[in-house]
Amino acid sequence: MRTKKVKPPPKEFEYVLNISMQYDDVKKKDYISFNFNTTKEFLTFQYILKIESKFENKELYFNILGFSAPLGELSNYGHAGYEYRMYDFKFGEYHIVVDKRDSDSTKFRLILQKSKSEPIKVSHVPKKTFIEIKTEE
Repeated sequence: MRTKKVKPPPKEFEYVLNISMQYDDVKKKDYISFNFNTTKEFLTFQYILKIESKFENKELYFNILGFSAPLGELSNYGHAGYEYRMYDFKFGEYHIVVDKRDSDSTKFRLILQKSKSEPIKVSHVPKKTFIEIKTEE
């Protein structure tokens, strides 16, 4: 008798985007980190997310293209990830667009403030989306 393969329940989101303000010790500058991760954990490789990014006129576009295998001989397991660093930012409002392989799109607003308690705010996030957006201090 064969055992039934149990599938985990589907996840609410495919990706998680953590947006935070960080400090680069090498460049001696603050930057905004856009850290993308899959919600799925891979058992054979810790894949690298392939994302095209474009920034113009306070609009930032991310296009999630897929995955690439990690370089090197040792394989780790874990979530696929990608980080974009935005240096030389100005405080104010930005429009962010995240496309998933030209099939799904999420648009939201990012507000950067001089506030110590809440330097990053996110607004106008759609109720139904493929990506969870989080902010961290």
